[in-house]
Amino acid sequence: MRSHGRVEPAGGRSPRKLDTAQPSATRRPGRPAPPPACYYPRVSAEKHFHWTVALILFGVLFLGVSDTQLVAPLLPLIASDLAVTPGHAGIIVTTYSLAAAAFALFVGPVSDRVGRKKVLVSGLAIFSLASFFTYHVSTFSALVILRAVTGLAAGTLSTSALSFAGDYYPYQERGRAMGILSMGYFVAFVVGVPAGALAASRFGWHWVFACLSGGAALMFAIALVRLPPRATMASSAWQPGKFIDHFRKRDRFAGMVVAFLTSGGIVGFLTYVGAWLKTTYDMGVDRIGLLFMVAGAAAIVASPVSGWLSDHAGKRNVIVWSNIALAFLFVIVARAEVGVWLVTGIAVLSIAASARQAPLHALTTEIVVPEIRGEYIALRNAFSQLGIAVIAAISASAFDRGGFSAVALIAAFTTLLIPISCIWLREP
Repeated sequence: MRSHGRVEPAGGRSPRKLDTAQPSATRRPGRPAPPPACYYPRVSAEKHFHWTVALILFGVLFLGVSDTQLVAPLLPLIASDLAVTPGHAGIIVTTYSLAAAAFALFVGPVSDRVGRKKVLVSGLAIFSLASFFTYHVSTFSALVILRAVTGLAAGTLSTSALSFAGDYYPYQERGRAMGILSMGYFVAFVVGVPAGALAASRFGWHWVFACLSGGAALMFAIALVRLPPRATMASSAWQPGKFIDHFRKRDRFAGMVVAFLTSGGIVGFLTYVGAWLKTTYDMGVDRIGLLFMVAGAAAIVASPVSGWLSDHAGKRNVIVWSNIALAFLFVIVARAEVGVWLVTGIAVLSIAASARQAPLHALTTEIVVPEIRGEYIALRNAFSQLGIAVIAAISASAFDRGGFSAVALIAAFTTLLIPISCIWLREP
């Protein structure tokens, strides 16, 4: 196999190939060129799909999302054990999220320069150590610090995993790859969170973080051995002012707006589903949990299928039509009565919400050149978190004033803005 890497000019999208062998001026006479830095399907032009990298990155996302989602069911146990109120214990959620979002903006450009693998395995190592020390924690102040450190590590996982997939898989099959990665979000919700909550009820909340530490250590070893290093890296020094360049490009800014609307709309809706079912239909927590598990199972199935479909029907087309369907489903579900129609409506809603994730990740990783992909994905993820904060706050006020129907209308409106934003978010 010839030694090539994928490099793109700063002002365009068309790929050109660069010989990564040593220049003739520095290579000793009679000595063959060194082997390529890594193996990429886009370089070798092999047609079969490479599962190993996708499954490793799926494991990374599953680990990070499980850690984030597990805190909610553990919060009462943590508050009781460390002698603080549940409201005060919620500080660990805020510090974790802020640390993850802030550090992702730093680590994205770093991964462009030192390589995704180095950043990813470093994040897993810190994640494992922080979770291990959390297992031994005995004071709330120490827990806050350790959760902030875990957030710093978690901030590297999503950014590095998505950027790595963007580097490794060619655009023609990246939807399928992103579909597998995106399953990590939903599997964590359906499997990871219930398993962690069950373990905490039997063995204590500390053991959950011991398991997370062990899982991160295992993923660290697998990633270190099986993930290939990156073939090309940015050579110029990073400057903070370069973030502004992304706002000047229509397609990049559209990608950030779509991320803002996508995350904000669905989280704002899901946040108040439980309260709506409890207050309107007096549904118990166990039945609400079962309903969420059905919805999550539907999303798990839809994620890889929608990724494969987007590779054949077009990423942008799947994004547009799934969001149009989702907007109407928000309103329909909010008017549904308890019974088979409610269960069916929430399951179909979950399918539509899941279907847009893989093509969105695939498309937004392609609208920038590889040398700044980590930087852009970090900024896009920050917009996603900002969307959750803003739209969830608006939905909170709407729920108190107009009930769940008002929340559904907000979610539907924000979701319908996504196809409009896709006017500027075009296929490469």
